[in-house]
Amino acid sequence: MDLFFTFDVTNEILKKCKEITGLNASVNRDAGGEIQIVAMKYKVTDNTKLIQGVYASLDSLKLKDIPPSVTVCKNAGAFAGAGAEHVMALMLTATKKIIDLNNKTHHRVFRKETVGSLRGKKIGIIGYGALGREIAALAKAFGMSVIAYTRTQRDDPKVDQFVVSIARLISLSDIIVITLPLTNKTRGIINADALNMFNGNIIVNIARADIVNKNDLLFYLKRFPEKFYLADVWWNEPVLSEEVPPNVILTPHVADAVIDDFDAAVIMACENVKKFLDGRPEGVVDPTEYY
Repeated sequence: MDLFFTFDVTNEILKKCKEITGLNASVNRDAGGEIQIVAMKYKVTDNTKLIQGVYASLDSLKLKDIPPSVTVCKNAGAFAGAGAEHVMALMLTATKKIIDLNNKTHHRVFRKETVGSLRGKKIGIIGYGALGREIAALAKAFGMSVIAYTRTQRDDPKVDQFVVSIARLISLSDIIVITLPLTNKTRGIINADALNMFNGNIIVNIARADIVNKNDLLFYLKRFPEKFYLADVWWNEPVLSEEVPPNVILTPHVADAVIDDFDAAVIMACENVKKFLDGRPEGVVDPTEYY
C-alpha cells in the first residue's frame, strides 16, 4: 500500500511520514492512489481507501463524487494555535483602535484617546472544536468570560457557560467568534435574525465567509457603524466584488499561513493515516454534508 501527497512536500517530510505510517510516501500532484493526503485536490480511483485532508476544513474540496467505500478525514486541530492567535490579533486591533490611531500618528496627529479592553467581556465561541478551545484558552488569559456552543459538550474549565443554541449564545455575548466548518447545515446560519439578537459590538469570522449571509451582514454593518466585523475570510475570495465597509477589518485568509505550522499539520495528517491503518481514524466526515 502506498501513500501519495497531492501537493509538494520536502524529502524530510516524506521520510517522517514513512516512519509514522510504515508506508512508501511520495508526491503525486496528479492525485490518485490508495491513500492520499490532500490540500486542494484529490482523485478517486478504484483502489482509493482514504482521503486525508491537510486542513481542518474540507469545504474547498468537491466531495460529491466520493463513494461510501472511501473514508474521508479532516485534519482536526490543524492550525488551531495560529488561528486562535489571529482571532486575538483582530479583536485587539479593533478594541484598541490600532488602525485608526496608527493612521492618525502617521499624519502627525499625536493625540491621546480612550480605547477599549477585552478584560471582563463575554466572548461567545460558535463551534467548540480544537480551534475554539485554543481561542478560549487565550480569552481566559485576557480575563474574558467564555460562552461556547457545540453539539458535543464536555467538561472544560475554560468555558464559563455552554449553551444549547447559537441564538442563546449570540444574545449573551459581547463578542462572537465563528469557528464552524462550512457545511450544508451551517451555510448562511448567521443571518438577519441572528444578527438582530446580538447586543455586542464585535463579530469575528475565522471560519468561512458563507456561514454568514453577506447581504444581511452588509446591511447590518451599515445600520450599526459602531459595530465591527473582523474576518480572515470573504465571499468569492480572492475577488473583492464589493467595497469593504469601514467597520470591517479584513485579512486575506492568512491565519493558517505559518510555514512551520504547515509542516506540523502535514505530520498530523500522517499520524491520522496511521490511526486509519490501525482502525481508529479521527476527524471522519460525511462527504454529503459538504455538497
